[in-house]
Amino acid sequence: SDRFSAPCQCRARGPRSSMLARIASQQSRLLRPLAVRHMSGEARPMTRFVQYPFDKTKMTEVRAWVNESDMPASVRAETGVKDVEFSFCPGEGWLAARYIFNDLDDMVKFLGTDALEKAKKAVSTAPHYDSSREVHEFKGFYLKEV
Repeated sequence: SDRFSAPCQCRARGPRSSMLARIASQQSRLLRPLAVRHMSGEARPMTRFVQYPFDKTKMTEVRAWVNESDMPASVRAETGVKDVEFSFCPGEGWLAARYIFNDLDDMVKFLGTDALEKAKKAVSTAPHYDSSREVHEFKGFYLKEV
């Protein structure tokens, strides 16, 4: 009547087969959220945030350069670009662009456009660009609910 005294009804497995079963089970659990995310038919807005290094003492000049440049209009005109905002941080010397795309496909398409390559070239050859520092870039999901 002791529940632990009954003989085991489990089929004996070798150490190798139980290890493989454990790995398969773990892999299955790890892949499940990815499969669900990719199966969703709902387009999710994406964001790209990029900071270009500039001389922090030249805010007026950098601002004038951006306003006179055709770069903002050319990136805004690209298909799939929902919004682009530009900012300048005089404390550290960054010219930033924050893009919002309709979805991942639109962002990926934009990353291969001539407009982006021209914009990068325009920025990197602009007066007061600081080539001693690296460009910082972030791409991710736009959290419109926040």
